[in-house]
Amino acid sequence: MKKCKLILFLCLLFVLSLTIVACGANAVTTADTQQDTTPVITTTANAAESTTAVTTAVTTAPITTAAVTTEAPKQFASLKIGETPISEYTIVYARSKYAGYIKMPNMKAFFPIYDFDRESAERLSDIIFELSGVRLKVAEDQSRVAGDNEILIGKTNRINAVNTSTLSLGSLATDDYLIDVEDTKLVICGGAYGTTWHALDYLESYLASLLEGDTADYAFASDYTYQGAYHLVQIGCIGDSITQGSNASSSHLTYPEQLGRILWKDAIVTNYGSSGSTMRNDLAAYTQRDVYNQARAAASKTDLFSVMLGTNDSFYDGSWTDADSKKFNEDCLGIFQALKAKNQNLQFVLANCPRYFGTGGWASVTVRGLQRNLVPTLNDAGYPTTFYDMFTATSQMSQYFPDQLHPDNEGYMIMAQKFATFLQPLVESLQK
Repeated sequence: MKKCKLILFLCLLFVLSLTIVACGANAVTTADTQQDTTPVITTTANAAESTTAVTTAVTTAPITTAAVTTEAPKQFASLKIGETPISEYTIVYARSKYAGYIKMPNMKAFFPIYDFDRESAERLSDIIFELSGVRLKVAEDQSRVAGDNEILIGKTNRINAVNTSTLSLGSLATDDYLIDVEDTKLVICGGAYGTTWHALDYLESYLASLLEGDTADYAFASDYTYQGAYHLVQIGCIGDSITQGSNASSSHLTYPEQLGRILWKDAIVTNYGSSGSTMRNDLAAYTQRDVYNQARAAASKTDLFSVMLGTNDSFYDGSWTDADSKKFNEDCLGIFQALKAKNQNLQFVLANCPRYFGTGGWASVTVRGLQRNLVPTLNDAGYPTTFYDMFTATSQMSQYFPDQLHPDNEGYMIMAQKFATFLQPLVESLQK
């Protein structure tokens, strides 16, 4: 019985083994079929990716190249005057007419920055550095022996050695300037300090435009010349001893002179003050002074007159009547009319009396009231006039009025500084 069971168990085991073998064979066959198919799919995918990559590379390369734009150079690779590199040049400026004052201890404070052509020379050095990367040295004409490779700023002491083909530097009109190559020198000079400064406006713009036009290498030709102009506003100061400059230790320290130095880039200021003069022509009339005739003669070329008359008129305030006020107004209108007759474009500033720190009639309330109230009348009469309150501007300056009536050097400087701030917008509006 046991043997029969054993034989039956072995038979079942044999059948089971055959079944497992058969199933294993089918499994291997199926797997092999899938493996054979999978590489075909994978290969197709790889081929597609490879084709895409190659196509993209070939297609996008020209597009990328076309999209690149050439930017204008930011600096010159080469900047020359004739055949000489700019790096071999020195900028030489004219010695200031105030150089002697700058070195005087008691005057130095009044001439701190008025080395005009030096300021222009240093500006040119900055321009060349920005546009070429080359920093040129700056030297005063009297501190350097003349050489060949110089850029001359202003009316240097080389002026007689430079024979410009276009225009004599010494005869340049106030508003004119010249940029000219003479042999190995580049000359930049205006008829006034301010026009020399504004010649650099043109030069900077000209060189910048070359860079914008993709010019990386530039040389000023040996016959290069440019003649230009910049209008400096002409200002005439009419007044009495405070305008003329009583108490100032030098004519360079009057308020009109100091005003001109402050506004030097945009204006020329002329002093037409006359000590002791009055607005009224029946007293110590300004209209009877030589400077009045000078002012009238210059009116055709003047843009703006400031008028500050009345301090001496107010000395008579003790007996002032309505008739005196009428006379003051009429004579003021007469001065404006005579000046405007020479130039229909003239504009005016009417300033009231500076502060008087003593007792007496000077800078009286009556006259200051007349001065302020005249402004609408003058405008209505066709004389464009702005009012400037000089009385208030000087009201806290007693320490600068040693005789209580006239400023000292520092007082005139402060007057000029305040007046310059007031005038600057007017000057800008008068630029042509």
